[in-house]
Amino acid sequence: MATQNTRRKLEQIERALERQWRSLALAEQRGQPAAVLERMYSAYLRTLDAYIVCARAHVGKDAASRLAS
Repeated sequence: MATQNTRRKLEQIERALERQWRSLALAEQRGQPAAVLERMYSAYLRTLDAYIVCARAHVGKDAASRLAS
């Protein structure tokens, strides 16, 4: 159950990353000020950090479940 929750969370974060990246690209194309782009990029990086933490937890849980079986 915990592995499924982690997998769902990973998928949610991945979709958020995709949305943020598209928004950032569009903002750049539309000529948004550098300060706006930097804030958007910082938010993207924070989301990416959350994805990495969640992915590491997911891999750890998968490894533990394989060892236990």
